[in-house]
Amino acid sequence: MNLRQTGLVLILLSALLGIAAQWAGVAAMSNLWALPLALLLLGLGYERWVCARAVLQLRIDSPEPWHLADAGELLWRLHHALPRTLTIVVAPRLPAAVASTSELRTVNVPAGQGATIDVHAMSRRLGAIDWPAQPARIAGPLGLAWWSVLLRGNGRGTVVPAMLELKEVAVGAALSGTRLSRAIGPGAQVEQLRDYRPGDPLRVIDWRATARRRKFVSRDFAEDQHLDVIAALDVGRSSKIQCGELDRLGHYVNAAARLAQYVVAQDDRIGLVIFGDQPLAVIPPARGHAGVMRVRNLLGEIQSQNTDSNVIHAASQVLKRVPQRSLVILMTDIDDASSEGQLTAALRLLQPRHLPFVACLSQLNPAAIADRAPQDWLDPWLSLAAAHALSQRDRGIRALRATGAQVVLSAPADFERTLFDHYAKLRQQRRI
Repeated sequence: MNLRQTGLVLILLSALLGIAAQWAGVAAMSNLWALPLALLLLGLGYERWVCARAVLQLRIDSPEPWHLADAGELLWRLHHALPRTLTIVVAPRLPAAVASTSELRTVNVPAGQGATIDVHAMSRRLGAIDWPAQPARIAGPLGLAWWSVLLRGNGRGTVVPAMLELKEVAVGAALSGTRLSRAIGPGAQVEQLRDYRPGDPLRVIDWRATARRRKFVSRDFAEDQHLDVIAALDVGRSSKIQCGELDRLGHYVNAAARLAQYVVAQDDRIGLVIFGDQPLAVIPPARGHAGVMRVRNLLGEIQSQNTDSNVIHAASQVLKRVPQRSLVILMTDIDDASSEGQLTAALRLLQPRHLPFVACLSQLNPAAIADRAPQDWLDPWLSLAAAHALSQRDRGIRALRATGAQVVLSAPADFERTLFDHYAKLRQQRRI
């Protein structure tokens, strides 16, 4: 309970009456100070009784579905059982999975229909959202005090991995890779017409075009290539490092979920490996909507582990479960990579059967810090430390690339687009 202005005025009035009685020395005024206090106590008792009968209820509605790293509006729906309007102050208390401002919200809640508070927030972690008790205060009807209550929100929400927009999926389908073949196979489509070359079989000659041009014309056929892509996500302790608005695991999950849609849109197959110190889950490559949903369902359940990662175990699972050549995208940390490290050993283990591709996140730019002009006495030391970190990172990347693997280091904002571009480039170059 906190006194409001009216309650404080009654206390002040009681004190002034007591002082005046002492100065006046009039016996009739000696107990007059007790009257405001009695009114205050009676009023507080009445307000307490009214607030107890209010039965204030809270329901919290979150966006459905709520994608990871998406901004959305949370709705605090307030209702009470009194036949009057109540003034309520709510201090939104959000779980770790949700980021928002915690400013106080004051709202008048009428009887029956209730009231709604809009809270702008962003999702930061996957999984179900368990709302903690929300602290609130009810204004007493006599204006004497604020009465504190804890509201239990009965709404539940779930944060799921991000999805590609329809226009992005359409672009992925339009960029579906093909290769030219002189053999007519089931479902082959004509890619182009060209001049006849010695050795072309009779079945590839376009006789209508030959008759029109009065010389032999051959057809090139487009044959779909169906590729396997494996996304391997590191959920060890390094995945908890904050990188922009999300931790690394959040970026990995969103990139893998959207990449699954992008891959399937091109009629390729998508698989998934989750690993920490041990392989935690493996989904063999699958095609179509079913393959995407299997990947998304697993991504929606994973959490960071408090263990060091062992990427060699993940590589061994890929070799065991995926017999044909695939693009293996390792989303992991390379800060400790070296020629003798586990990551280098895993890359050598995957080759030559598979094409490994290491995708890493980098929030800081050591080069910018190393080249920055000093502003105070500490800046030269920061530049030296940044130059040393940059040298170590470059040495680690060179060691990884020496194995023949593809390695990219990207800022969080460009991470997904970098993955898509390299996947499309490798596919076009027939590296997979």
